[in-house]
Amino acid sequence: MGANIFTLPVSLEQVAVLIKRMNPQDRQRLLAMVPELIIDAIEQEKLLKNADQTVEQLRQELLEELGGQLLSPDEPFLGGFTLGQYLELSEVERAKLWEEWGDIELEESTELEVRPDALPA
Repeated sequence: MGANIFTLPVSLEQVAVLIKRMNPQDRQRLLAMVPELIIDAIEQEKLLKNADQTVEQLRQELLEELGGQLLSPDEPFLGGFTLGQYLELSEVERAKLWEEWGDIELEESTELEVRPDALPA
């Protein structure tokens, strides 16, 4: 004879609220019952650490390419912004811009030949 199992629709948000209300001992029990949560958290932390290391490596390589000199805030950047104007934007505004810029097909952009000693206008 099988047991009847009733399922109730529960949203992820409701589960999150329930977990937040748990005491530390109950959260530890939950982690023991669902070890995948720990594994996922560890993997996420590794990904973030790797991303941070990659960003730092790229920053160092760029700084070397610039001869150790940081770009001026008046330096032209992207989308008609100077570097200073871009850096003054909020994270949300920057994300919107990168989303817009990400939609531009590289094939649609025009490439100009520029002499190595040319200065920006």
